[in-house]
Amino acid sequence: MPIAKKTLSEVSPAIRSAFQKAQDVLSKNSLEYGIELLKEITKKDPGFLDARIMLRKAEKTKYSHMNIVQKILAHILSIPPVLKGGALIAKKPLDALGLAEDALAINIASPLAYGLLAKAGAALDANFIAVEAYEALVDRDPKNEANLRKLAELYEADGQGAKVLHIRQIIAAKYPDNLEAQAALRAAAALATMEQGKWNESGSSVAKAAAAAKKKGGDKQVRDDRIIRAEEDVREMIGVYEKRVANGDESIDMRRKLAELYQRDKRFNDAIETYNWLVKKMGTLDPTIDKAIEACRIELSDLRIKELKDQNAPQEEIDKEIKAINDYRLERGEERIRLYPNDTLIRYDLAVLYWEFQMVDKALEQFQIAQRNPQKRLSAIVYLGRCFAAKKQYDMAVEQYDKAIEEMPVMDKEKMNAIYHLGVTCEEMGNDKKAMECFKQIYSANVNYLDVAKRMDAYYARINAAREKEKETAQG
Repeated sequence: MPIAKKTLSEVSPAIRSAFQKAQDVLSKNSLEYGIELLKEITKKDPGFLDARIMLRKAEKTKYSHMNIVQKILAHILSIPPVLKGGALIAKKPLDALGLAEDALAINIASPLAYGLLAKAGAALDANFIAVEAYEALVDRDPKNEANLRKLAELYEADGQGAKVLHIRQIIAAKYPDNLEAQAALRAAAALATMEQGKWNESGSSVAKAAAAAKKKGGDKQVRDDRIIRAEEDVREMIGVYEKRVANGDESIDMRRKLAELYQRDKRFNDAIETYNWLVKKMGTLDPTIDKAIEACRIELSDLRIKELKDQNAPQEEIDKEIKAINDYRLERGEERIRLYPNDTLIRYDLAVLYWEFQMVDKALEQFQIAQRNPQKRLSAIVYLGRCFAAKKQYDMAVEQYDKAIEEMPVMDKEKMNAIYHLGVTCEEMGNDKKAMECFKQIYSANVNYLDVAKRMDAYYARINAAREKEKETAQG
């Protein structure tokens, strides 16, 4: 089974405890013991990124304190585990990965140890480990073209377009008349184009690469390569990956990217087929892949519904298609909970689905669990309020809204949403004054937010009408 990247919250309690101990040991400057603890952690759970990062940092500190004789001795001592690991790559790649860690703990500067680390990572379908190894090799020797090319391939398999583009620019600059190098640069620019849309808000790495190239006089080349329509970019990269599949490439990272590209190109059946290949290859149903397959099936259903409407099909037939896709969505959401009962993000997704289908009691139960998720906590609390309001338990709804709003320092969309539903609930309770306080807060920040302006107009219309009535009564 491929090795997945993990954060501190995703590792076992035993690993978390060992990691905390390693942190404490290193904070007391016990470098050798700290390295030994971290090395054992990475052997037991190679995907634990925090441990890998801390281990490399400690190993580099250790190496920087060595004198020339110690460095020579470290080089010699690191060779046996590398040789032993090399012999185990084919049949026991996990053992080979452990031996690579042994070698790096002895000599973090060993190119041979990084080479073994990369091979073991590739054999275990852990592209991020191979990337780590080649990044270190390129950092030590930036002019090594073979390592640059290999790192570019790994970045490409991982969909890191900006990084691929950066390396391809370096290589293409060395060979301006080489057609293969220029073609690789264009393909990299295409991949970077697709990535750019995801990164625009926080500052695109593609833009940074282009800016760096501009400083070196490469602005025209980058600009020329970047003027490519999005549809062409996607299809060009599909062609690149399909060629690799035809040549026998069974990389999981590459197939995942190909499936995503099929999805973007609206080739939903091809995407589903590729995602199913990934499931079979990995031997497990990754929830992310399951959601992607579901999204493709929903898209196909939407196309079918549109087709039925265009054909003026009977409403019963359209309703049957809608029911079928909704039943499928519920089935998948509930199945993911069965497979991953402790995943609070999946709980949140299912809760939202229950809410969408007006299954309020079931939604309420799932949102109560989902609020444990740090990412979705506030959103889940607001939904809890909406569930209580739907059940006309208004006092409990207000408690949830107030709890969420207290934890929202900035008047952003999330806070406006919470205040809006608090206002609506207050209206339902007959507390117009409190409701208007809520709507005024939103109105002062965004006059066009939902129907806030209409609600305020209706409120003032009621106030004015009441005043007119009072005047008439007084005069009469």
